[in-house]
Amino acid sequence: MRPSRVCVRGLPLPALLIESMSSGAWPAQDDTRLREIMPWFEDPLDLLADVREIRRESASLDWMTEDSATADLFRQARGSQAGDLVELPWLDADLAVLIGVNRNPGDDVALALDYRTGSDDPSVVASDWWTDPHRCAWRVVAPTFSAFAAALGIDARRRYSYVGPEEIRVQIWSQSTGHPIASPTDLTEWLARHDGSDRGEPFTFVIDHFTILRLAPQRSEHVVCAGGAPVQSAGEITFEPDGGSWRVSEISNQSTGYCPEPESYAAVQAALDTAGLDHPGRFTVPIIFRLCESCGQLNIVKDDHYVCAMCDEPLPASWNADAAGEPAPRPRKGTSVGDIVSGTVVADERPPHPPRRTR
Repeated sequence: MRPSRVCVRGLPLPALLIESMSSGAWPAQDDTRLREIMPWFEDPLDLLADVREIRRESASLDWMTEDSATADLFRQARGSQAGDLVELPWLDADLAVLIGVNRNPGDDVALALDYRTGSDDPSVVASDWWTDPHRCAWRVVAPTFSAFAAALGIDARRRYSYVGPEEIRVQIWSQSTGHPIASPTDLTEWLARHDGSDRGEPFTFVIDHFTILRLAPQRSEHVVCAGGAPVQSAGEITFEPDGGSWRVSEISNQSTGYCPEPESYAAVQAALDTAGLDHPGRFTVPIIFRLCESCGQLNIVKDDHYVCAMCDEPLPASWNADAAGEPAPRPRKGTSVGDIVSGTVVADERPPHPPRRTR
């Protein structure tokens, strides 16, 4: 997992935490499960809901270390000022961010990200006032934040498997995967290798397993861009100049190879935030995919009309385009990939005219 560029006290919050906040999966406030994860904990604890709350509560780490008696009671020290390494049961206040605090005033308990183990996926530690009620001790809750999220049952990162034709999938063996973009400089250098007239047109993108944005030239196949692997999102993305850099001007989930949901923008947002790229905050052209359970036709739903364009049967209310991981059946009645049926676009990996936002 790569760290995000959303920082608190100079420390990057895990991309999974940012994505979970965006999708609504965090905070997964489950007191029973938290007690199972932290069996020594007796007082109720509230997980902090957003970056604003995390910043506000984490500010206490600074003032609590200013008074030596308070710092000693809570076993907090500044590693930058200590002569030796600050190790458990002490908390290095310079390398910590609070993600949970006491529910009841006066309990003074906390849950924190501990960056002494690294910034990519910091460990999670919590205070312990019960083993020794006279002095706080910090204990490991989980070796990484991703492990802690898994223990809470958080999996904000849905994976979409490839559902397109096999003859397109095999191209992964002869073509390279999409180029990873982890910073504005990466994007600027990648766009510089393309003709000026092409830079304002939509590029192929995927968000890979590690929540990294990968780009490929226009009209490239999404499955090739992803190297054949499942993705967290996929579609088409357009950039425009933004001072000396670039920003995302238009973006859609147009990828009938993967058929991601509009909700997959949570993963897109996490990847773009990590890369430091400004973006609209949503798909400017959201697309809803549904597979007809009667005839196997892949549909693009328009105007909330959940009816199959091939057989007029109702379409499911919930996303089902992966069909249990199997490739979508070919259209019936002699139609082929790219056809327009009853006003509904079907299985077109690259439309002749990509959808554009009306300005």
